[in-house]
Amino acid sequence: MSYLIRVDDRLVHGQVIEGWIKPLKISLIIICSNTVACDIMQKTLFKLSVPPHVKLECETIEETAFNIVNKKYENENVLVLISSLKDLDNFVDNVLKLSKNFVLEKINVGGLRHSGNKKQIYRALCLDKEDVELIKRIISKNVVLDYYILPGDNKISLNALFPEIEKDVKGDNK
Repeated sequence: MSYLIRVDDRLVHGQVIEGWIKPLKISLIIICSNTVACDIMQKTLFKLSVPPHVKLECETIEETAFNIVNKKYENENVLVLISSLKDLDNFVDNVLKLSKNFVLEKINVGGLRHSGNKKQIYRALCLDKEDVELIKRIISKNVVLDYYILPGDNKISLNALFPEIEKDVKGDNK
């Protein structure tokens, strides 16, 4: 199984369809969301938006963690879409509960738009103080987070730049 986990608040949209499915030869998209998994209308709309050759599953965070750890999709190229850093943190916790030594690879934080008091860090990455605390928690669990918009873009390590990001978002008065 080859998988990539992407945090993108829009979940399935044109950039995912055109920019991610083709280059990575994605055969399965998993929307990892407790909200979407329980919403028949959202599930239907998302299923209509993916090409016919790509399967789409809408799973709870717990289901996705269980299926990834237990290699349910080992014969697929999987793109796991998570809409927020809070859900990503919950997903990481669930994975590590199931398997303390499981290594979560290829986590892309790439689509968190501006809203409220969020500060733009990169073109498609806006964070507030709560987001920074979530990133800190996730990194503390030995998870590597990279920022990039499309698969061919240069990867920016959020782990390496975290002190600068934290200072930028929180200001000098931590």
